[in-house]
Amino acid sequence: MKYYITKTINYPFEEASVLITEALKVQEFGVITKIEMHEKLAEKIENTDVKPYRILGACNPEFAYKTLKAEDNIGLFLPCKVLVKYIDENTTEVVMVDPSVLMNMLGNKDLESVAEEVTTRFKNAIESL
Repeated sequence: MKYYITKTINYPFEEASVLITEALKVQEFGVITKIEMHEKLAEKIENTDVKPYRILGACNPEFAYKTLKAEDNIGLFLPCKVLVKYIDENTTEVVMVDPSVLMNMLGNKDLESVAEEVTTRFKNAIESL
């Protein structure tokens, strides 16, 4: 079972990052964290050969609140992760976590409807690219 949603798009890395951030906004998610993984690795490991790899943390406060009320350790999965991965100068892969798959792992029925709604919105965002 795939735990992610993915789409490869014909846009440069930076432009793709802007596009997915805007698509998430349309779905009422904000990007609250941004990690430049390729830069962090290069700081710590000499001679790394990692293409640009950005990890975005997407959050909708209402959904986050609902999940925290249902499962107080849900913060281990928050914010939801979105990857922006450089393929070449004109191609980028966007990968989003599938919250329904992750929430089903927990076996908490109170999380199912929120997870389904978030998954639907993530799929809408990635399909709009």
